[in-house]
Amino acid sequence: MSYVRLIPSMATYTDRFKRLGSLDFEIIKAMHRSGAFNLSRLAKTIGVPQQTVSYHVKKLDEQDLVRFRALLDEAKLGLKSHVAIASVPLGVEDLSSSAMTCFPLWRYLAIVDGWRHGNYVRYVIPPDKERDLKAFLNELKKKGVISEFEIIQTTSPSYPLIYLDFYAKKEGIPIFDWKRWVKDYDSFPEEEVPEPTGYQKAEFDMYDLIILRCLEINARTTQRKIVEQIARISRNKEYKKFIPLVSRRIKDRILPQGLLKGYRAYLFPHAGLTTLFFMYHIVFPKNSSLKKFVAGLSYLPFNTGYEKILGRDELIVRVVIPSYECSNMQKSLIELAETGQIKDAHLFLGDLAHATWDNVEIYQMYKDETWNFSYGVAMNFLENTLSQR
Repeated sequence: MSYVRLIPSMATYTDRFKRLGSLDFEIIKAMHRSGAFNLSRLAKTIGVPQQTVSYHVKKLDEQDLVRFRALLDEAKLGLKSHVAIASVPLGVEDLSSSAMTCFPLWRYLAIVDGWRHGNYVRYVIPPDKERDLKAFLNELKKKGVISEFEIIQTTSPSYPLIYLDFYAKKEGIPIFDWKRWVKDYDSFPEEEVPEPTGYQKAEFDMYDLIILRCLEINARTTQRKIVEQIARISRNKEYKKFIPLVSRRIKDRILPQGLLKGYRAYLFPHAGLTTLFFMYHIVFPKNSSLKKFVAGLSYLPFNTGYEKILGRDELIVRVVIPSYECSNMQKSLIELAETGQIKDAHLFLGDLAHATWDNVEIYQMYKDETWNFSYGVAMNFLENTLSQR
């Protein structure tokens, strides 16, 4: 299996996290909340002179201390999110991962253990192609590449910003107070998790998708770098002609249509060798408990992400914690279950540093103004993948 690492490793950002100060934290919080570009608005928000904010933002950019990654509104791209969880025999993980992601309309892959041993893949496909996806996975089952699978319809992912104030003092090894977190649970606000109301495609073309691809990798990338990527991908050496196109598309199409729904701050406070990666499928007894849990993630000083399962009070949650926090986190979930806030939870274990991947190359499946996905197309990709092994 061969995937391109488009961003630096978690270990790299762990080292860079040590260079961040309290003012950097305030700027990062404001950028995550209000957008990553308007420095004058950022300065007013945090009550600091714009010149000071500009200096710190320049440092964040030049030293790549934090990577802001754009989050796409996949429903407005005419795509619906599906999670496929496949059981895989031991020793077949590499083959099954390559097979399940042989066509570029996948967004996230994790090789997992625990509740199931196998692959966790999130796909985005046109909403009328769900049978094609199921037929494709059934074919993998017939070939013995996977043994069992289930498909779950979800929202696109959300990534709460880690609670940066927890690291402001930088005195010793900070230990999170999980008992206090559980005690405060009832006082958490109920944060809405909107489900898509439709999948009507907005107005966009291949150039817009390439721009979005660049912003997904680095939302604060320069216009020149985006232009260079458009020229490279479209194999057009006259890259200068794309200079006015990029700014115009972002201003007149991408932002007004809401194709960007927010940003993810990519930073890691803990070294990879001391962290554990957990994925939970959590069932809640009622919607208010789910909403409080989502709000509660914002009070955790750890990287988290989640998708809501459509039509159900259930979440798929990811959390990255240092190993010494593991026992207390598990106890907190048990306490929430004992108090009736959680009904059930299934645990997956993963390797964040070596066995998870993001894909931002979905533009490769866009052809003739439509998403080129079907069972037949997927099988052609599969045959090419298997023939190269």
